[in-house]
Amino acid sequence: MTFTLSSFKSLTLLYTVSLLTPLVITEPAKAANFNNTSIQTQVQPLYRTTGNPDDYLVSPGTGYDGVAQLSLGDFWGSSCTGGLLGTGAHILTAAHCLTDDFGKLDVWDGTATFDLSTGDVNLSIADIFVHDDWTGDLSNGYDIAILELTDVAPDTVDRYDIYRNNNEVGKIGDKVGYGQSGNGNVGNEFWDGLKRSGQNRYDASGDLFNQLLSDNFSDALLAYDFDNGLAANDAFGYWFGDDYADLGLGLNEVNSALGDSGSPTFIDGAIAGVTSFGLRVYYLNGISSDIDDALNSSFGEFSFDTRASSYTNWIDDILTRWQPPTPPVVDNPGDDVDENLPSDDVADDPIDNTPDDEIHDHPDDSIGDDSPSDPVSVPEPRSLAGLIAFATGLWLTKKKKVIR
Repeated sequence: MTFTLSSFKSLTLLYTVSLLTPLVITEPAKAANFNNTSIQTQVQPLYRTTGNPDDYLVSPGTGYDGVAQLSLGDFWGSSCTGGLLGTGAHILTAAHCLTDDFGKLDVWDGTATFDLSTGDVNLSIADIFVHDDWTGDLSNGYDIAILELTDVAPDTVDRYDIYRNNNEVGKIGDKVGYGQSGNGNVGNEFWDGLKRSGQNRYDASGDLFNQLLSDNFSDALLAYDFDNGLAANDAFGYWFGDDYADLGLGLNEVNSALGDSGSPTFIDGAIAGVTSFGLRVYYLNGISSDIDDALNSSFGEFSFDTRASSYTNWIDDILTRWQPPTPPVVDNPGDDVDENLPSDDVADDPIDNTPDDEIHDHPDDSIGDDSPSDPVSVPEPRSLAGLIAFATGLWLTKKKKVIR
């Protein structure tokens, strides 16, 4: 079965590169020296299944209720996915879901929907934190962002920690997303708004691709391919040789697709990766590990996650700055002061005898202020008003984007 992760907010990139370093693929049928060979790649932000997509549906109450569908208020009305962090008020997702092709914020509002056994819970987005080093370049690894919600999610919604070890390569991750689906033989075919899950193995960090492509791929990326059990469609084995050959996980294998951007990959129940983009590599004559001739999350393609462990300090800084909203003080009618009580009984009532300014000056009280102080690393507007004003300008000037 094949599971594809994708994003409706997508960037499609086609470019030709020449290898700087010779690379010999050792399998005789594919032996080639890339030193003087031009290859082409297609890149797009992107789950797809190996088998029947219905077999990968996620039911509420199975540990993934904290994976939310994100409906984003931008020019196109985009859809992405994200994972709820430990505060219950922050969602980890991909930066490209929230910005234009150059890394500039172009979302002015949005909603996170949690699918629970009791029904959907919709929470509005109050603030957006995009990594300051994100420029729209998918290969550099900074495709990461945090959404702050207006309210804390119900206690029944699962929260997730960040995977903090850097031993992800070789480990199998559980991938969950709301993207397009279909089968790996044909790629992404349909979108039904349902949550699906599956597995894949991280085969390498992104910097391995600097051996193959003349590009600046970062080790803050985690790479995997979409296998169908055939060597001809084993992308890592095909392009990097026998040392990286792996025929996959059988029916458990899935890949990312449009709408899955920002979705979490879990290792030991913690978010290890954030779905970022897919990559198709092929010769100028069209020969490739890809089972077809399109970048569509089919068998034989590569996909990449942003490595969460590379950004733990950035994530922790945003979460520790946040102060949870304090419930408003409500007088209990049963505590009304009886006019006949002695004055010292009145003084024992902490609510009636606490001046309003003392309540607002208390260091732990955040009445009327649900937003954290702005991190220095985030230059974008930090209020809904700022987002609306910023987005209005983008509405007038934004160039046409590619929709997937």
